[in-house]
Amino acid sequence: MSTDRMSTEPLPEVDPRIGELRLAVDALDRQIIALLAERTAVVRELTVFKRDEETVRSPGRVEQVVAKVRGLAADHGMPPGIAEATYRTLITELTGMQMDLLAERRAAAATAAAGPGSGGASGGGAAGEGP
Repeated sequence: MSTDRMSTEPLPEVDPRIGELRLAVDALDRQIIALLAERTAVVRELTVFKRDEETVRSPGRVEQVVAKVRGLAADHGMPPGIAEATYRTLITELTGMQMDLLAERRAAAATAAAGPGSGGASGGGAAGEGP
């Protein structure tokens, strides 16, 4: 079916409640994203205290979080599998972010340890500049 044909077909009658509910979903999405951004900021700060891949990945902590969110979902009448799948994806993405931050920190430390005149493209930092 062509795009032109799709755009000229009349829309079926829909219950106005659908529009209201879609607006409610949109408002919830804005709240969820704001909370996920806040959670991401906390995880980013937490990464400062992690020194290696093992502490970033923390499989025991991952399972603890997944069990917690499954329970919270059930308490709120939400299918626990949705919460688990969502959080496993979130954790995977945030773990990747933490690994990138750890790698950047290690690279910066290696550059700093090499000292001035080591051929770095940045030309060094200002006195008192730090993490």
